[in-house]
Amino acid sequence: MKADIKKFDMLSQPIFDDRSLSESFYKALLERFYDSLHQSTQSLLGECSFGMAPSPTGVKTFFIVAPTVLAGEQLIGIIDTIRDRVAALMGGVGQVAICINPPKDVAQTSPTPGECDRSSDGHPEYMMCKIFPISREESTSD
Repeated sequence: MKADIKKFDMLSQPIFDDRSLSESFYKALLERFYDSLHQSTQSLLGECSFGMAPSPTGVKTFFIVAPTVLAGEQLIGIIDTIRDRVAALMGGVGQVAICINPPKDVAQTSPTPGECDRSSDGHPEYMMCKIFPISREESTSD
């Protein structure tokens, strides 16, 4: 059963003039990425949001935003697989960012591992990311 793929945003500039065409393109790309992974990884990614944007130095970055520290740590544990799939499916992407976006009320709560306030939009000023470059070897292996 395919999980409902959540938001794919953070696009700095659409690659197509038509916004709906851009959204369809990125949704199809994300579904292909998701389908290429093991079921346990798909389950973990089902709780995440995704985006693509250039870094301050212009490197195209694929963002995976996890809802909890535990989910982020699990993603970091399988980063080699994630980078391999991104390199094979998303030409031109130079790095993957695993991010953690705490709930909006982060100052008032101490969530247990795996807990997420789904009604919250998050607290972007507290977002943490770890960047993983994609080497040229990975991007030309397929």
